[in-house]
Amino acid sequence: MVENAQERNLFTGLIDHIIPNGVAILQYADDTIVFLKHDLEGARNLKLLLYMYEMMAGLKINFNKSEVIVINDDSNWGERYADIFNCQIGMFPIKYLGVPVSPSRLHLCDWTPLVDKSYKRLDVWNGGAMSIAGRSTLICSCLNSSPIYQISVYMCPKTISENFDKIRRSFFWQGAGTKRKYHMVKWIKIFKS
Repeated sequence: MVENAQERNLFTGLIDHIIPNGVAILQYADDTIVFLKHDLEGARNLKLLLYMYEMMAGLKINFNKSEVIVINDDSNWGERYADIFNCQIGMFPIKYLGVPVSPSRLHLCDWTPLVDKSYKRLDVWNGGAMSIAGRSTLICSCLNSSPIYQISVYMCPKTISENFDKIRRSFFWQGAGTKRKYHMVKWIKIFKS
């Protein structure tokens, strides 16, 4: 359907210099991202195409959960597009497959959910009842591996990396307790493989 609409020039995609007609569509499970060039008539045509898809497939698109994100929105075009699609105006970064996606560098506040996730994992573990070897195993298998997916996409800021080290270090020496205990070896030595 999209290819037929593109051939008839009903709308043009954002990257027409790379993909013929330029419509790039990312899909995963029940999420879809469509990249289009600025064109109100093309947006109306896409909306009609989505309605036709609903009628043919018997599925319902929830426009209330959908967002329109406009890049370089100097003239408030986002509101017009949101009116066409009956949806909200979104902002960067967006979440795609659990990772924030942004055309610019991520801010520290965009990394806090990842740090909070590490803290939440510690809440269910009873580190005080574990040996140091057990705590080391949990750190290696869970706390070290949870941020790897996001860090493989973006460079981790130094302060966030230090927060992760602090979480792992305190769990290793204190378990789940809040009482500060004596650290027998520097974390730099323990951190080595």
